[in-house]
Amino acid sequence: MKIALDRLHTAVWIFDIDQLCMIWANQAALKLWDSPSLEELLTRDFKSDLSAAVKETMLQFQQAFQNNEVIQESWQFSPKGRVAQAFCQFSGYLLENNSMAMLVEAIPTNVLHSDLQLGSTALISIYRENGDFLSGNPPFIPEFGHQVKHLKQLFCNPDVLTNLYQSMVKELRFEQDVLMRTKVGETWYRLFATKSINEQGEATILLHQYNIHERKSIEQTLREQAWTDPLTALLNRRGLAHALTQSIDNNTPFTLLYIDLDGFKMVNDSLGHGKGDLILKEVANRLRQHQYSSGQLCRFGGDEFVFAIHNDDIKGQINVLSEQLIKQISEPYENVKGSSLSLSASIGISCFPEDGDEIEHLITCADAAMYQAKKLGKKRWVNYISGMENVHKRASSIAYKLSSAIQNNELELFYQPIYNIETGSIYSFEALLRWTNAELGQVSPQETILVAEQTGLIHEIENWVLNQALSDLAKLRSVTEKSATIAVNMSGLHMAQPKLLETIIAMLDVHGLQPVDLTIELTESVLLSDIDKEQNPTQQITSNGIKLNIDDFGTGYSSLAYLHAIPASVVKVDRSFLDQADNNTVTLECIHTLVNSLNMQSLIEGIETNHQSQLLASLGYNLQQGYLLGRPQPLAYYFTETFCYPKA
Repeated sequence: MKIALDRLHTAVWIFDIDQLCMIWANQAALKLWDSPSLEELLTRDFKSDLSAAVKETMLQFQQAFQNNEVIQESWQFSPKGRVAQAFCQFSGYLLENNSMAMLVEAIPTNVLHSDLQLGSTALISIYRENGDFLSGNPPFIPEFGHQVKHLKQLFCNPDVLTNLYQSMVKELRFEQDVLMRTKVGETWYRLFATKSINEQGEATILLHQYNIHERKSIEQTLREQAWTDPLTALLNRRGLAHALTQSIDNNTPFTLLYIDLDGFKMVNDSLGHGKGDLILKEVANRLRQHQYSSGQLCRFGGDEFVFAIHNDDIKGQINVLSEQLIKQISEPYENVKGSSLSLSASIGISCFPEDGDEIEHLITCADAAMYQAKKLGKKRWVNYISGMENVHKRASSIAYKLSSAIQNNELELFYQPIYNIETGSIYSFEALLRWTNAELGQVSPQETILVAEQTGLIHEIENWVLNQALSDLAKLRSVTEKSATIAVNMSGLHMAQPKLLETIIAMLDVHGLQPVDLTIELTESVLLSDIDKEQNPTQQITSNGIKLNIDDFGTGYSSLAYLHAIPASVVKVDRSFLDQADNNTVTLECIHTLVNSLNMQSLIEGIETNHQSQLLASLGYNLQQGYLLGRPQPLAYYFTETFCYPKA
């Protein structure tokens, strides 16, 4: 692109308003600034020569650029003390650090009044005050032909003629980039119109015009690049803001869908950013299949997308569309090894004008609804309800304070026993995270883990949990002389860490424990995602003696048929099955029979009554956990006389 701009005879440069320095210029700009080289111009001191008025003007320009405004003015420059006058077009140019610089296109005044402009011949034509054509210079006729009878025939937009006449009355001149009708089609020209008196003393309108179509094409390309995400070719944030501003200005109702991919960070961490980029491009392609004539698709950043649709197009079917999007995004993605992986999506929905009339607020509302969808279990859509943003603000506070929770000793582990009902002994202890903050109060584990995964703090948090649990286990064994074991929950993101096994073994060694003393609990979806991997983390862990439990079995998308491929010791059946136990024992019996045939043990959690415990024991569920048998307690509780270890 810079090579193309270098070839232009128009002076083009980019100026950093914040730093008051030049960042790039083409050859024509070097000539205007009387500079021997780009290197010299980039190091030139502009700060000392700029007046306060000019600095203030550029700051005003910078604000205008944020709204995608383009400014056209005549400016005077003083390169090396020499005065130069030019007609300039100023527009915004977003730098990589998100600061707004100034893109300048300048035509020196002496060039405007010459016969050559941008390497092409000036087209000159004369008209009576009423617009009737009088004559044109030789280059004009081949471009526009002999059919021109009136000034209005030249302009694609009839408003140009109105503006031209108005300017003639006020300023006796008119300057503008205009799209004009030529023999070969619509072409951009730089148009200069002035009042004149011909030899007969008749008032006329004199037009000078210069072909700037190439420059306009480059400008359009630059503008599209500024509004487009380079990876997916969807709109970026700036492009979305421009599109939505037009809808709001026209008072056109629309619906905003804020789409966040569930589980993408784990894919990125385990397979690498190159594979992650391929998946993002595939998601963009799947979203395009649901494009509407008024639809605006945007990659908002990372793994977040925004879909804006005019209500007239969607006709009240936004919930149906949301379901379709989730279903399509959840279809398997073929990875580089030939096998497939699955993602899902959570969607938050807000509406203009019902939920607000400012773009940032509407996006905040949709984002808050999306966060609620995540809290409800992901892979779903949620409509914004007033007040949801307060929940989102709490999530932001949690994210801010979580980063210092470890250093401030705010995290604590509680332990809940798992009993073997048949032997009457404690089978193991499950470590459960607790966080109390002075301002936030008690933060639920679900909130903590969700925010930790979204902010990248999950690795630090789970390393702390693992190390603390092993330290507590060593202390528990030393004080009670009991051969207890510990179970620790782990997220899929943490399982994807490249040196996880080495980290776990090192922690076990520090605390004088063996791999068999530790059990890692993973949800079924995480375990199943590892089955087809060449470097299977779960296989590596179990082959080194560490046990695995399947947590919340029956809530994911897996099948019982997959159980044989998972190297688990215990299957923890989700507590939702417990609610149906009285009326439907067949499912529980089937699960137990299959698990037992695979040399695994089955465990029911959430037991609160003797009736539940006895019923499940009769079905073969000897491993049980719940408030009936013991609530989660801090480590110190198990050193007191209040707690009595059952006799094996």
